[in-house]
Amino acid sequence: MTMAGRDRRRCGGTEKIDSALPAPRQRDTSTRCRAWLSSLTVFILPGLWWSAGADARPWIEPGDVRARHSVQWLVDTGCANLPQSTWPLMWAELATVLDGSETSAQCRDSDAWRYLRRERDYHAADWAKAEFRLGSAEREPLFRDFAGGTREKAEAGVRLEWVEGPLSAGLGMTIAHDPRDGDEVRLDGSYVAATFGNWVVGLGAIERWWGPGWHSSTMLSTNARPVPGFWINRKTSQPFSWPVLRWLGPWQLTAIAGQLESDRFIEQAKLLGARFSFRPHPTLEIGLSRTAQWGGEGRQQDLDSLGECLAGTSNTDTLNDNPCNQIAGADARLALPIGNSVVGLYGELTGEDEAGNLPSRRVGLGGIDVATNWFDGSQQFYLEHTNTMSGDLIGEVRANYAYEHGVYQSGYRFHGRNLASTWEGDSRVTTLGASHFFSDGSDLSLTLSFAELNRDGAHRTRLPGAEPPMLDPVTDRDLDILTVRYSRPLWDGRLTLAGVTSDERLQTVARSWPRTTLSVGWEYRLD
Repeated sequence: MTMAGRDRRRCGGTEKIDSALPAPRQRDTSTRCRAWLSSLTVFILPGLWWSAGADARPWIEPGDVRARHSVQWLVDTGCANLPQSTWPLMWAELATVLDGSETSAQCRDSDAWRYLRRERDYHAADWAKAEFRLGSAEREPLFRDFAGGTREKAEAGVRLEWVEGPLSAGLGMTIAHDPRDGDEVRLDGSYVAATFGNWVVGLGAIERWWGPGWHSSTMLSTNARPVPGFWINRKTSQPFSWPVLRWLGPWQLTAIAGQLESDRFIEQAKLLGARFSFRPHPTLEIGLSRTAQWGGEGRQQDLDSLGECLAGTSNTDTLNDNPCNQIAGADARLALPIGNSVVGLYGELTGEDEAGNLPSRRVGLGGIDVATNWFDGSQQFYLEHTNTMSGDLIGEVRANYAYEHGVYQSGYRFHGRNLASTWEGDSRVTTLGASHFFSDGSDLSLTLSFAELNRDGAHRTRLPGAEPPMLDPVTDRDLDILTVRYSRPLWDGRLTLAGVTSDERLQTVARSWPRTTLSVGWEYRLD
């Protein structure tokens, strides 16, 4: 966050950027890939060689909608009590309900319990794991939600994983064909992690999703590729034993420190972030999040500037003295069990500025979700509204403001995609979503979005040749977008078919996008 009185000089404004800021540089993809690969190899390959007995990652990644629906169902129906709006979610969190002898028969008889138990047992099996993935699409899919999916026109990937006692590691490699950001070889999904008591410390590039939204987040989502870096989080969310803090209930804390790419206006800026979520009541979860872009080539990177950034005292009237660009917000979800169904009400507010020590210039989302068990299966429905026009919800409207910055001119993005909202800034979108989870393991999902994109019509240009082309529309555009996704077991793997169609073509800074895009993906687990 920045002080309300500070001159942000956002993109799209009339003021010029201070000449003391560094000029952008052409990408050096090969150097970055070699450094990232060598650092991971030092940690991962010795572990793979040393491990005699092994299993896979100790957490549930975002991207599995059925797993998220199942966790939420168990929490909402009282089978478990844990924060479930911060992903990835540790498997250890579910040990009590999946293994506990006191778990009720009603919980064990649910599709949610059975699905999570099967997934956990696979990951807990005592052998090394290998996963293979193939994906293809007519175009790079433009809009992403929690389900994720294929990122490029063609990609092939493999990931090897193991866990030995308190140590775990995964080596992931993806080959992408003609990607927009130029990175044909990617190590997304690679990590090393260790457990110390009830804390997990890790290094790698793993997917994250912060907040209760199903289609988007205003803070951090899987819309962009995962940012490599360090992290620390709790293994389980056991409550405080101190009486003065026991009212918080189960709580989770995650802190990250990542390295952004060199192909941006401020090269190699850092991404810092933290999220604290807690459940003061079995039906209520509250989350508090904060992220910051700090440092980078030509910027202050000493301990004093870091301390000012973390303390929120780094706001000045001079651009060159401002060490970081921060956003912060809060979210909440209230669950209301009704008969054999559950209704959830959720909302998220994120501020770009600070006024009175609170986030201001806010963007946000809100929605209602419903979980049911009908027709020999289970269902998840949601109605979600997102507004990323700064100040449109509360206060003064500021166009070209959300996720932009006068110093960090590449904005709150990684490899050209927004780290938070798939809709980018200055948008207003209402989405209706429905998923049916068949008892045979197949899933069918549909979403219908009514989107007002880039509402002020400004063309937020970026410096040519300095970074990947952006995905924001070049002008204002109203779109109706229908997405259909079907997934089913096939050949000892899992096949996913998806199609996205809109009522008009969309021209972005990157390229023109067709009305219809089809994609296919297949994942195979080698036991």
